[in-house]
Amino acid sequence: MIVYHGSISNFQHFNKETVVQNLNNDINTIGFWFTSDMNAAKPFAIGFETVIEESKSEFWENGESKVIQYNRPVSGFIYKVYIDEPSLKIYESTTEESFDLFMRDRDVYCNYLGAKGRNVTWKDNAILLNKEEANTEFRKSLIKQGYEGLVIQKTRIHNMITDLYCIFSEDSLLITEVLPLN
Repeated sequence: MIVYHGSISNFQHFNKETVVQNLNNDINTIGFWFTSDMNAAKPFAIGFETVIEESKSEFWENGESKVIQYNRPVSGFIYKVYIDEPSLKIYESTTEESFDLFMRDRDVYCNYLGAKGRNVTWKDNAILLNKEEANTEFRKSLIKQGYEGLVIQKTRIHNMITDLYCIFSEDSLLITEVLPLN
């Protein structure tokens, strides 16, 4: 199976330290995220990097340059990745959004601010208080069921419809091609 991963970082192998995917709803730490379509991965390869440098135009009273910090736009890479047919929990539906099914399963492990005595979910846009714990417990529950990852079928990302894959371990991920975005 071929999938795509967009990142502003340049790396040779997937590992938890080098790969950060900025996804909504605090789901980025569940695993490594991929799309079935290269175009759907492109927005993840566009971002900003923080630059700290001496100013060429701003100075202190003593004449020394001020140190400034700013965000510089960055275009990264699309990673074409081969995965050897993992066992995936499939989220798909003809009656509701597949993403809603996935988030409902994950919500079981979530503790939201203001949830005492109420049934607060991700749809309430509440603040998630236990992101790391919720994602870890959700991932462990799927691994215990024999899954190596999950797929959310026909979901909308950046105004595109794609299958969204999450793989739990970097061991099965083989980068076959790195494509610069520009």
